[in-house]
Amino acid sequence: MKQLHALALSIAVLVAVWVYVSIGLPDLKFSPWIGFVAWAAFFAAGGGKGGARHSLGAGLAGVLLTALTMAGVQQAGGDLTALLLLLLLVPVLAFVLVAMAQMPLLAYTPAAFLGAAAFFGSGGKPDLSIAFVSLTWIAGVLLGYASEWLGARLTQRTAAQP
Repeated sequence: MKQLHALALSIAVLVAVWVYVSIGLPDLKFSPWIGFVAWAAFFAAGGGKGGARHSLGAGLAGVLLTALTMAGVQQAGGDLTALLLLLLLVPVLAFVLVAMAQMPLLAYTPAAFLGAAAFFGSGGKPDLSIAFVSLTWIAGVLLGYASEWLGARLTQRTAAQP
């Protein structure tokens, strides 16, 4: 089997598993789209152990720093004060998401912004959703790694056959 077709097949199979887990088991509170974004971040970061490390490190940092930012905004209380604080803190967050790339584990800036977007997109509430977004991000990256691994095994298996 060609490498691209093996990868496509492995992703298709694991997508079915992900849809079942994230939609069919709602009590787990996985967000389907956040898992897909993290999965894509894994491949965009180059795949393999390095892609997993970078998409996990930077993506989770984006989630957690955004949660921290939103906790600060929430403490402000009133609508106008919260809006002004949001207008001040989100640019600071963006600066940090870029500047943290000087640390090797956090050096994949797109994953940092995708993690931040995932948290904002989940509702942006600094509560238990931080854990659910983080766990979903981890699941998505692990699915990326698993799909790459399975695709490689399928390619090897068919290449070895006469």
